Amino acid sequence: MTPALLALLGLPLVAAALLPGGAALGARGLAWANGIVVALTLALAIALGGPALVGDAAVVSLPWVPGLGLGLSLRLDGLALLFALLILGIGLLVVVYARFYLAADEALPRFYASLLLFMAAMLGIVTSDNLLLLVVFWELTSVASFLLIGFWDRDAAARAGAWQALMVTGMGGLALLAGVLVLGAAAGTFELSALRAHADQVRSLPAAHLALALILLGAFTKSAQVPFHFWLPSAMAAPTPVSAYLHSATMVKAGIFLLARLSPIFADTLLWHTAVIGVGATTMLVGGWAALRHTDLKRLLAYSTVSQLGLITMLYGLGTEAASVAATFHVLNHATFKAALFMIAGIVDHEAGTRDLARLGGLVHTMPRTTVLACLAAAAMAGIPPLNGFVSKEMFYESALDGPLWLPILSVVGSTLTAAYTLRFVMGAFFGRPADPSVHAHEAPAGLRLPVEVLVLVCLAVGIAPSLVAEPLVTAAASAVVGAPVHPHLALWHGLTPALGLSAVGLLAGAALWAARRGTARTALPPRFGRTAGEMYDVVVRGLLHGAHVVTDGLQNGSLRRYVVVVLGCTVTLIALGIGGDADVVRLPMTTAPIAAWLLTLVTPIAAVATAVLYRRRWPSVLALGAVGLFVALYFAWLSAPDLVLTQLLVESVTTILLVLVLFFLPKETHTREPRRRLAFDATVAAIVGSGVTAVAYGVMRRPFESISRYHLAHSLPDGGGANVVNVILVDFRGYDTLGEITVLAIAAIGIVALLQAGRRTA
Repeated sequence: MTPALLALLGLPLVAAALLPGGAALGARGLAWANGIVVALTLALAIALGGPALVGDAAVVSLPWVPGLGLGLSLRLDGLALLFALLILGIGLLVVVYARFYLAADEALPRFYASLLLFMAAMLGIVTSDNLLLLVVFWELTSVASFLLIGFWDRDAAARAGAWQALMVTGMGGLALLAGVLVLGAAAGTFELSALRAHADQVRSLPAAHLALALILLGAFTKSAQVPFHFWLPSAMAAPTPVSAYLHSATMVKAGIFLLARLSPIFADTLLWHTAVIGVGATTMLVGGWAALRHTDLKRLLAYSTVSQLGLITMLYGLGTEAASVAATFHVLNHATFKAALFMIAGIVDHEAGTRDLARLGGLVHTMPRTTVLACLAAAAMAGIPPLNGFVSKEMFYESALDGPLWLPILSVVGSTLTAAYTLRFVMGAFFGRPADPSVHAHEAPAGLRLPVEVLVLVCLAVGIAPSLVAEPLVTAAASAVVGAPVHPHLALWHGLTPALGLSAVGLLAGAALWAARRGTARTALPPRFGRTAGEMYDVVVRGLLHGAHVVTDGLQNGSLRRYVVVVLGCTVTLIALGIGGDADVVRLPMTTAPIAAWLLTLVTPIAAVATAVLYRRRWPSVLALGAVGLFVALYFAWLSAPDLVLTQLLVESVTTILLVLVLFFLPKETHTREPRRRLAFDATVAAIVGSGVTAVAYGVMRRPFESISRYHLAHSLPDGGGANVVNVILVDFRGYDTLGEITVLAIAAIGIVALLQAGRRTA
């Protein structure tokens, strides 16, 4: 089972790495290659999903970075199987759709490679049993979606939408990472199965609420919940195959999946109920109302997706068994009918040259087959029998009737908005008189309609026979969400129930809302008051960029004097704070020093002062600076450190030669006179830094000294494998330090060679 489950992720990843070099295959060959990979992966998922349907799971657990708690832990249970089938099944249809939608002269290898990379990342999210591993794949989906949304990179709207999606979901990913680290550190494990097994202890942790708040922030940004919903409509600048895949069936469902995974752990907490229900309900209403404000078909569908995602979020927020089953079932239904609707919007744009309701109308006469498909998919979204959306909507109403009074009322309002924007989509585009006579549409080719026909057939099959087609998969997935076996009864007809009455009220109210605006069906609602979330995002981004410019201009202004002041001041301050905060200070006996040491102590500052005074004359200042280095070497000799003496002499010699080479290109002396205020400032900074370094040195010398030589002598041979203690220190105990020194020497050598070559050319 282990190799097969790893292959579920490996197949699309390997193919994504190979496809960029397959331009010679042509458009048809690339589509076939991509389709074969996705079909094989789908077949593998179906083969591995047998145990998941009966409550078991295929599991892989391999160490990766055990010291950090990161392991390659994969788990294919019922919930993961449901999402994997959606990712791969709709992904296969999207590959077919893209074959006929995208032009042959576009960057198809890059498109298909990005699509497979995204598919592998989504499969990684839904199968991850380790939270850190889930975060890794979570961020990979953001990167892959950035590439897909910005596929038409010459389009400014596509670039802006890609950046916005990356920024918002990336910010949420950072919050998710922080929450996962807090939760894992508090619980002592990052394994989801272990956290679910000890849910009571996890909920009682002091850091549980902080971790949950951060994780919810990540889930809300990914699933386009208010106030982060604005990135999804902006991403509609992507090609329609991307919209049909990422923004209806997969990427936006990642946040929903995370809520479903965490529901058994946190569903009983007040924060979960308050945040998830509140945000979900608000998103459902805001998205539904916004869908009535736009004439672009894809933006209308994008906001309808936001509304439907809010509905699913609210259901998971309720935390009851019935609500969890309804939410899980609606995940399946929404993915099918919304992917079909996005593809239909792409067909209209592809064949009519526009997707603007202000220019469309009467397409039923020129695109009759597409009109039938659009009506069926839209009926599924509105919840009209015998489509699958009706069955899950009935279950939603049943779970709402078990709650407080405001919940059924809110459900009816949401259903009203759904029916209204569904009618606006269908009637505005396919019926009535054409709004723009210059629009000439024709029926789409069979290959472009085929994926839509398959999805519509699924909507019909699930709606007519839900117990036969969908119940085993929904039961397994809902059982994984609830954490216990559930036994839902999926049926098209449950009799004359209150849920059926509420459904009828919602449909009639939606029809009335649409009819009230029938005269302006192709125009947007009146302008709203105040700023939208997208505009607030733009304000925040502009503010951050302005603040960054202010800070950068203040620090990185090209003044070497300012750089030196900042670096030296911060260094001395931080070291002084570290030493000053240590209370372990003792009075050590003074070391007896001969007269030579006192002479060195006197001559060294004199040489340093001479360097500063003579800095306008290049050569004397270089010689004075070299004298300072030589006197430091004499200090090391007096302190019996011959290795440091040799190092200091070597560094001083190389530095002097380097300075001489540099001075070759500079005037022999400078006649620039600095203002007295600047000289006074420099003198003050020098005095402060010098005093600080002196204080630091004095503070260090007053600390108790305990040599680590015995540790090195004791562990050099058994741990380092060498009898030469100095060598073992350099290559083992302080290996990174030695690597850094080698790097510095290499950089210096490159600089010296460049100066020598420049000097030779000048000569």
